[in-house]
Amino acid sequence: MLPDREKAALLLDYYGDLLTSHQQDILDEYFNEDLSMNEIADNLMISKSAVQDLIKRSLVQLNEYEKKLKLIAKDQKLDKILEEMSNENSEMLDSYIKKIRKIK
Repeated sequence: MLPDREKAALLLDYYGDLLTSHQQDILDEYFNEDLSMNEIADNLMISKSAVQDLIKRSLVQLNEYEKKLKLIAKDQKLDKILEEMSNENSEMLDSYIKKIRKIK
């Protein structure tokens, strides 16, 4: 299982476009740029509690998207299958692996 920050960053990568630009910006600053809630609040001239609340609500939203769509889980399963397939020796398998990786 991924640590919370890594999981949040992954959720943001997969589903971030489904959030408002304001939510995206704050989550990006917090999880990817590693700014503190205080720094974000100061930059936006809002309270730290407003930042904290937005992050919490946004993460709930992102987790709901994953719960319903399961894109991350499916992608991880596909990666595992591709890894297993790449250990096999066959030109046909290599061709399929290349095709699947192009889709990803």
